[in-house]
Amino acid sequence: MIKGLLNKSLILLFAILIITAIALGCTAKQPEVTTPVPDPTPTQPVPPEQPPVTPAPVEEVKDLSAYMPMQVGYIWEYEGEGNEYASYTSKIEFAENNRYQEAKDNGGTVMANIYEVRDDSIVHVYQMGENYEHKNLLKEKDNLADIVLKLPIQVSNKWVGEENSYEIIDIKGTITVPYGTFNDCVVVKRTYKDGSEDYSHYAEGVGLLQSEFRSGDFKVFSRLKNFSGNK
Repeated sequence: MIKGLLNKSLILLFAILIITAIALGCTAKQPEVTTPVPDPTPTQPVPPEQPPVTPAPVEEVKDLSAYMPMQVGYIWEYEGEGNEYASYTSKIEFAENNRYQEAKDNGGTVMANIYEVRDDSIVHVYQMGENYEHKNLLKEKDNLADIVLKLPIQVSNKWVGEENSYEIIDIKGTITVPYGTFNDCVVVKRTYKDGSEDYSHYAEGVGLLQSEFRSGDFKVFSRLKNFSGNK
């Protein structure tokens, strides 16, 4: 009887131990599973900020007399085409302050022209024909106000003088005349009130290289053959 009770006690104890072991096994902490997180996209290196590019300054022409140099004794000789008076000689005979007197001899007459150099323009202020005695006329009263060249020296610069319309159509022109080949020429188109046109090519340090008059199919050229100046 006692032995039977012991056996039952042992069996019960063994069962308790098994149940306890199972319970402990179920409640044991499971290892934590960590889901790997992908690395963020690598950050591209930011290039250093570049300083703004400053364009090279454009040299602005401020002295128009570079394109119409006028000193006493300067002489220009032109050969012509299309008209008997297209060939002529131009000479600066007198100067005072900003006024210069030119004698233009085309073989038929001697024309006196006076030009005034102003801050922003060169103006043809006086003209007289048949000045064969080459008188100094710088003190005469102006009888013209024809602006032949005007700042700024830029394409599309336009102005009006003595009912003539002017426009700068090129500042990088290339032209060949008997005196030579010139680059970076300023080309001025003059339109008269009758619709005829004149194209004047100027070179820095020399002056007028060529003038071309157009009226329909009729054309007259005067091209620089020689220049005597202080170079």
